[in-house]
Amino acid sequence: MPELEPQLLHVIGDAPEGPWSVFSLPTGDHTAMVSVIIPRSLWLEISRRDPFSSDLSLIERIGRMAILHRLQQTGELETIVVDTDDIQELWNKPDEPWYMTLRRCGQCHEMVPHGEVLEALANALPPNSRGQITVEVLCPACMVQTSHVLNPWGVVGR
Repeated sequence: MPELEPQLLHVIGDAPEGPWSVFSLPTGDHTAMVSVIIPRSLWLEISRRDPFSSDLSLIERIGRMAILHRLQQTGELETIVVDTDDIQELWNKPDEPWYMTLRRCGQCHEMVPHGEVLEALANALPPNSRGQITVEVLCPACMVQTSHVLNPWGVVGR
């Protein structure tokens, strides 16, 4: 099966529940259309965590993640009301603060020494136009660099 790539067709606007958009999803024989609604409370939390991304780019990223997650879970294409299970990559676990995320190796999941994180922060380039920096933390155990994207509110992604 070819890799599915949902495409944002149109942001309809603000439904009573929250931002509403429509995505297309090529499925081989035809192209399906999927309606995605992001509940207002979830939308406010995500947009607060990533204030430098545009609404359009956040809606697109959330919608793609939710569609692919739901396809994997149920195999059905219906209207999707997004929840935190659908967007785990964007939704940092509250039990791990952002600075601990920097210390966890992306490959072996071991804790990286503080010195490696400090060195990575010292070597980071200045913030881009979105106010984000990329930090490359080297794990001495497996010799793999894990890339983290940070903004002033914490880790945005890997």
